[in-house]
Amino acid sequence: MGALVELGLPRLDYPAAGSRLTLMEQKHIVIVDDESAFRNMLRKTLEAAGYRVSEAKNALAVFSLEAYDLMLLDIHLPGIDGHKILSSLKEGDSRKVPILVMTGLSDPDHRTEALKEGADGFLAKPLNMDVLLSTVAELLARAPNR
Repeated sequence: MGALVELGLPRLDYPAAGSRLTLMEQKHIVIVDDESAFRNMLRKTLEAAGYRVSEAKNALAVFSLEAYDLMLLDIHLPGIDGHKILSSLKEGDSRKVPILVMTGLSDPDHRTEALKEGADGFLAKPLNMDVLLSTVAELLARAPNR
């Protein structure tokens, strides 16, 4: 770990489970996925790492959410899909919140398309939880404060 600090790279430490951060100090992550078991698994993992988590299973729920610091977005959603949500959220300057796309579509073309549409990161399912947590920490570290 010392080599990372010597190189000037940020340490990607996670708050300890059960940490006493207030709601204002906790980063708020929104999970948008239509699979409830997957959302539940992500929520438990992220909460154990010290994040505050909200869930949405479709596009309508996304647009009624309170302020958040990061969105984890699936591409395959019922009704309005993740591509349309991504484009809508990234259209104006009103939202500078990072969006991490998660999808079972691991083809490089899907990654390229999501990044062109404004995604800040891309992970293929099934997710490695260590990779997810380090990616989340990295995106939050680079994000402007809300």
